[in-house]
Amino acid sequence: MINNKFKIYTLGCKVNQYDSSRLIKKLITAEFKIVKNKANIAIINTCCVTKTAIHKCKRMINKARNENPKAKIFITGCWPKVYKKEIEDLGVNLILGAGELNKFIQQIPNYKSSKFQIINYKLQIINRSRYFIKIQDGCEQFCSYCIIPYTRGKLKSGEEKDIINEIKQAVKAGFREIVLCGIHLGLYGQENKKTRKQKNNLAILLQQLIKIKNLGRIRLSSIEISEVSDKLIKLISKNKKICKHLHIPLQSGSDKILKLMNRPYDLKYYKDKIKKIRKLIPDIAITTDIIVGFPGETKKNFTDTYNFVKAIQFSRLHVFPFSAHEKTPAFKMPGKVNWKEITSRAKKLKNLGEKLKNEFRNKFIGRNLEVVVEKNVSINSNLIGKTEYYFDVKFNKNQIINKEKIKIGEIVKIKL
Repeated sequence: MINNKFKIYTLGCKVNQYDSSRLIKKLITAEFKIVKNKANIAIINTCCVTKTAIHKCKRMINKARNENPKAKIFITGCWPKVYKKEIEDLGVNLILGAGELNKFIQQIPNYKSSKFQIINYKLQIINRSRYFIKIQDGCEQFCSYCIIPYTRGKLKSGEEKDIINEIKQAVKAGFREIVLCGIHLGLYGQENKKTRKQKNNLAILLQQLIKIKNLGRIRLSSIEISEVSDKLIKLISKNKKICKHLHIPLQSGSDKILKLMNRPYDLKYYKDKIKKIRKLIPDIAITTDIIVGFPGETKKNFTDTYNFVKAIQFSRLHVFPFSAHEKTPAFKMPGKVNWKEITSRAKKLKNLGEKLKNEFRNKFIGRNLEVVVEKNVSINSNLIGKTEYYFDVKFNKNQIINKEKIKIGEIVKIKL
């Protein structure tokens, strides 16, 4: 086949990573060849969650052109959904948005639809040790700062039987940790409550997934505090196959700012739910997202956020300096915070995040932990892996308790 070499560049969230992995599979089964550079087709799967993300997309287009001088440039992902004209001005060859994967692949020259049915689960994000599966897409929350509902559209959930089958195939291929991903993961199965023959939700799905033979463990990628049901908490607390880790976005520790953001909770609700989770799962890792410098955020509001984060004792923070999208309500809000102040506040929160992360990790020193082997470091024969509590550890073969085969993706038990 002529001109069948391709390379994919992926930016953004785990959902984008999953979409890229599906595209890789479909191209390879259609007899295309993935290469490191000098491709004939360079595909950029884009993110536009912040203005900074868009700048990264533009830089990635330049990188793709430098690495693949003769390649056609194809753009997909969230960015084209809201800024298509801006991308057209960059002189690319094909633009299709998120959710148009099948349409996208049929636009690629020499695509063979007869090969479409072949799937190789080992190809997901080359050399990845954990299997990411998108079970849900879309969001209808419309937080005032967020562009995602405009790029991903309405809630959509995968069929339970298809999800179970894909995970079985991934486990068979050697993956031991499965990560469930979604734009609004906690609302899995909730878009068609009135029309579905039987009610479905995330907890019900998990009850089916933990029955899969040889499955090591399941991790939830992110979930809103209002969607952490009592049933879900109880299920996590009682089942060893579900990681004791929840990523629950906070965004702000000020009720005033949460209201401006159109977030569906206040601080009391958030704090009470965290208390309920920790009552049943004392060691659980709770990670979060914080936006710094939202319009109207005063120094006192930031101090309130800092103190709330400190009080909750998150195990890890993802701090995002606010950057406005022209097509969101937050763009027109008064009370803009200057960039110097935003970066100063972000630095303070990141420093606190490092302190909290270290304090959480240190609680496990001397304890036995199950770790997914992610990387083999040749120096001193060290290995790097991820615990169920979502922190990375470096260890050597002498620390392994169960003495199983050591290979990427395997779960081993170590003493930290």
